[in-house]
Amino acid sequence: MSVHEEIREQQKKLKGQSFKAKMEYFWEYYKIHTLVAICAVIFLIMLVHDVSSNKPYGFYAVAINSNASGAQDILEKEFVEYSGFDTTDYDCYIDTTQSYNLQLIDEVTIATSQKIMANMAASELDVMIADSDIFTHYANQETFLDLRKVLSDSELESLKDRLVYVDQGYLDYLNSDEYQHYVSTGEFDSENRYAVQADAYNKDFTLPNSDPEQMDSPVPVGIRVDDSAALTNAGAYPASTPIAGVVINTTRPEMSATFLHYLLGQ
Repeated sequence: MSVHEEIREQQKKLKGQSFKAKMEYFWEYYKIHTLVAICAVIFLIMLVHDVSSNKPYGFYAVAINSNASGAQDILEKEFVEYSGFDTTDYDCYIDTTQSYNLQLIDEVTIATSQKIMANMAASELDVMIADSDIFTHYANQETFLDLRKVLSDSELESLKDRLVYVDQGYLDYLNSDEYQHYVSTGEFDSENRYAVQADAYNKDFTLPNSDPEQMDSPVPVGIRVDDSAALTNAGAYPASTPIAGVVINTTRPEMSATFLHYLLGQ
């Protein structure tokens, strides 16, 4: 018997039956199909809702190793109020859930790295906060903007004891043919301190020197915010020294500077 004929036979059996009987029959033979269809419709509705209600970012910061995933709502609410940010058409997003471990490159660290790279590639990310080691790690990958481009001389002078620097000489070495030769062969000039620093980092993640007095060309890229009332109130970085910097390709430098002032309580 064909499927069409079987359906016709079942329809004959149901002819004259009560509504209840017909519903019981339907549920017996079609409940799986029905449940799948209902789930598909619910998923589609949720997807359409998320897409239609999703707003572009008007500001996006990430706090790595904050040890306070619940701090996001607090920081977002306070910064919106502090800055007068209009959430009608844009979202303010401060992600405090990301983790990164230099000594253990696991799935979590890889996922964090990929998410940051993707958002930087899309020019979405504005500010990064991280503990000292992770900030230095990213600073030596040319992640951060020279703060002299977003803060005034007087502002930088008032923050001189908080500033964190990267050596442009070291960054230039990492972009040189000499470094590419080292990557290919493992050979380096032991008389070149930048080559020694790069080799130490590649072997055991020993971070380059951070003392600006010992740099050829110090560039201010970060601000220590370990006494930030905003971070403390949100429960972020309870046992480490957070540093904040503006991402090098931010499309919102003024809002990024405002966020730095918010962290500093200015």
